[in-house]
Amino acid sequence: MYTVLLVDDEKSVTESLKTAIPWANLGVKAVYTAGDGLQALGLLSNIHIDLLITDIRMPHMDGLTLLKTVRSDYPDIHCILLTAYGEFDYAIQAMKLGVDNYLMKPIQMQELTETIENALDNIYTNRKNKEVLFRENILRRWITGNISADELGERSVLIDINIYQTAYCILAVKKLSDSVSLTAFGQECCRQFPDDLDCSCLWDNSGHFLFHIGGGSIPQEKLTAILNQTAQRLKITSLISASVGITVHDRMELQRSYQSALELLNAAPSGHSSMVRTSKKDAVQTLPAVAELQPAAISPIIQRTLDYIENHYSEGVSMKEFSASLNMNTAYLGYLFKKETGMFFNNYLNDLRLEKAAALLCTTGDRISDVALKTGFTTTSHFITTFKKKTGLSPLKYRETYAGVLR
Repeated sequence: MYTVLLVDDEKSVTESLKTAIPWANLGVKAVYTAGDGLQALGLLSNIHIDLLITDIRMPHMDGLTLLKTVRSDYPDIHCILLTAYGEFDYAIQAMKLGVDNYLMKPIQMQELTETIENALDNIYTNRKNKEVLFRENILRRWITGNISADELGERSVLIDINIYQTAYCILAVKKLSDSVSLTAFGQECCRQFPDDLDCSCLWDNSGHFLFHIGGGSIPQEKLTAILNQTAQRLKITSLISASVGITVHDRMELQRSYQSALELLNAAPSGHSSMVRTSKKDAVQTLPAVAELQPAAISPIIQRTLDYIENHYSEGVSMKEFSASLNMNTAYLGYLFKKETGMFFNNYLNDLRLEKAAALLCTTGDRISDVALKTGFTTTSHFITTFKKKTGLSPLKYRETYAGVLR
């Protein structure tokens, strides 16, 4: 719905326009009036106005002066100028100030109604363009890793993007010829993608056309087939190149999918006939191997602590009991552990347990409850919650996804 401000020093004119124009049918919820430019500016400072319709010749402040101020202070307001004078100079100044139209009095209501309708259409288009630009900017920052988790959470509500999907993937396309429209190609592909996938299209800052895909799982082979088939149907197979990035299961890891898609896209030709290049496998959401977290040189006491955790992670591990066995202060041992490994004792233990659990899930047929028990979790529910929080997948889904992939 829109708001309109009518400005004319003849009250009969503003009252006539208020009653003669079918405002409600045009989507206008409120029509305000002012007798000159100064009164209009007072209203503008307190009320949001979408469309300004003003006479030119008025006391105190004329329409052109009002319009200059509006252009400076309220650049999004659209304007229609009315005048009983046909001086060409007025028309030139009005056009320079970017009015939607310039109408002569006496006003033809049909012409004014059509002009108002066109102006409101322009406002709608402008709003949609701004919304699209804002949405694409947030998506672009997310894809390239230039937005924090907190800001992404807030912005996602404004742009209606689901950031709680199980899986995400970036598809990238580049032109090999200027004679092809990637926007048309992208729209056609999105229509063909499965309905349970979220799909958004945008351009990155390097001229690549991107698909942002989210869902419960990413069917890479099906997406690849759709890209190929659509290109064949549009007869542009030789005019574009495409790639499917790795699938990630953490929304803040989306940049990895984007980077892998670009690496595939810009790699040397492989000789295969498909125009779409795909990654060998998904991005495996394993926990960082704790061995990789250890510095090259650590003290003997911390090495003993690491050995203790490795040998007893499936049991009740207690830093207090271990430090007592060494006749050491628990707090001091914790300080040394954090200093030399870069991790707190309990975090290291938790990650090791999850790493061992991931390996069991992918290499054995053990029940989830048995995996939890073997890796030191006191309850199955606690294990499932902790595992999903760390990897983005439930233990069962993790096994279904990566069994046979991980070694």
